[in-house]
Amino acid sequence: MPHEHLGGHLRLEEGGCSHQRRIGAERKLGRIDVHENLVDGAAAWSEMEALCPATVYQTRRFLLPWLATHGADACVTPMIVVAHDAQGIPVALLPFGVAKSGPARIAGFLGGADSNANVGLFRPGVDFSAADLESLLRAVAAKSRLRPDAFLLVNQPLTIEGRPNPLDIFPHQDAASFCHSGSLAADPAAFIAGRLSKDTAKKLRKKRKRLEGMGKLGLLRPASALEVARILDVFFALKLARFREKNIRSPFEAPVARSYLERACTPRTERTPSIELYALTLGERIIAIFAGSEHRGHLHLMFNAFDMDAEISRSSPGDLLLQWLLEEKCREGLKSFDLGIGEARFADVVLALHEGIWVIDRDGITVFANPRMGEILGVEPATMIGRPFVDYFHPDDRAAGVHQ
Repeated sequence: MPHEHLGGHLRLEEGGCSHQRRIGAERKLGRIDVHENLVDGAAAWSEMEALCPATVYQTRRFLLPWLATHGADACVTPMIVVAHDAQGIPVALLPFGVAKSGPARIAGFLGGADSNANVGLFRPGVDFSAADLESLLRAVAAKSRLRPDAFLLVNQPLTIEGRPNPLDIFPHQDAASFCHSGSLAADPAAFIAGRLSKDTAKKLRKKRKRLEGMGKLGLLRPASALEVARILDVFFALKLARFREKNIRSPFEAPVARSYLERACTPRTERTPSIELYALTLGERIIAIFAGSEHRGHLHLMFNAFDMDAEISRSSPGDLLLQWLLEEKCREGLKSFDLGIGEARFADVVLALHEGIWVIDRDGITVFANPRMGEILGVEPATMIGRPFVDYFHPDDRAAGVHQ
């Protein structure tokens, strides 16, 4: 969203820490705080995290390891927006971050590509109109110290824990990818029977027996830093080999990828790791890996890797691990799960995501914009083609954009 100063609709109260701004807004919203220091926003975040519909991707235990690694590597500055009502009660919290993309300052949900479901935390029982939310975003863009040039809000589910996503009130379109979810059951056998055809279940049993003929199968859930390191060693080896085979640059080549997963997956005495690892073993060999995180009885699966040895891969170790894992979660009493973006075998609900796409060439000229991007900017996408992307900056920032 480009800058727009709203004149009499906003007033800025200076004071306190230089990295926190308080913005007074009209309508049902009162004070709006923007925190760059996570300590300053911790109390409100803790309160809203406990009360509001959310996924694990909005929790501090998931986002703090990400900020310390990927966020720091990408020079992301936290921008935690806390909106209060007239009585000073927090009614909305948006866990944003701001990073430079060329000369532009882009605000988006923290978590980057590692988050499969981005939402804000909105207090139950408080309704937000499109005007309320637009006023909030414009106030933050115009008056916060970070002054983002645009909000890029991608990977948003249409519903959160069965409730509508308030940000869905804006125009949007389905994303190219989908996040698949399903319900679990108290009886693991009944769950599998309800998700797999008899033919598919029979084939998986045969594949499991074939692997058992090669050695003992086991499920490994690491309880120490050494076991986490062992699984991650295999994970990175499998992923890098797979990407090289396809001649594709891998995001796992960067050292920060390993740093992030070590921090996120290693058990701590005071808390559950933000991401839990699950590995299928054949004797001493790890042949499949899944990673995920639990939140309010829901399992969010995030990434995986499988042994591509021909003799092993023909027995579908990934499918066997997924079945085993979901059966375990049924026994543990979890109620639902999602497979991240792209998986579907055990899913029964499709959660559409929506986002805008804007493509520019190396000279900064727009070559493509989808309808959602036009809606975000308030223009017809066809009119953007052939125009410099800096044309859509706030006038104060265009000179810097052209210079870069």
